[in-house]
Amino acid sequence: MSKRTVLIVLLVAFCGAGCFLAVSHTRAAGDLTPKEARKLIARMAGIELPSDAVRVKEISTAGNSAVVVAQVETAFRVVKDDKGKWRIAEIRTGDRRWEDLDMLMRALNVEKAARARAELESVATALESYRRERGSYPESKSSAALIDSLTPRYLARVIRVDPWHKPYEYEGERATYVLRSDGPDGKPNTPDDVTVTNPAR
Repeated sequence: MSKRTVLIVLLVAFCGAGCFLAVSHTRAAGDLTPKEARKLIARMAGIELPSDAVRVKEISTAGNSAVVVAQVETAFRVVKDDKGKWRIAEIRTGDRRWEDLDMLMRALNVEKAARARAELESVATALESYRRERGSYPESKSSAALIDSLTPRYLARVIRVDPWHKPYEYEGERATYVLRSDGPDGKPNTPDDVTVTNPAR
């Protein structure tokens, strides 16, 4: 299963049969019809058409991309754990085989960690530009203050929150800095942290 498929299956799983799924589709958005959007989503979710398991509700365009809001039918296999509590063990969309939820979550976290590292490296590049122009890094223990000092001159877009919806952390002194995401567990200084430091550190 590709990373893109893993992500769409997870989105579908957490959306379920009774809610809406927003899927970003990057191509010439003006040509995207509800029928074509339905085919794209069905193919990704493993649903054979014609079927009413995919219902396109809305398409909105912005430049060369479109957001498709769709209702997608999903099945969940639920089991009791050792403590007698119910939990979702597996998910299935369309005619696909059952997928282990823990495995999908691990794959999703790998994807999110890569995205967090890329965002932190963008901030690090902006920090280097800031240092070259001003002679030092911003001194702060606030990522919000850091981003405010970098955008828009050194950083084209505002980057404040990591893929797990937690604020990025910044500790900066004149000659050194640390950028960090607490990663999937949301706890600082654990093995799943995503960290970027200045090259001289």
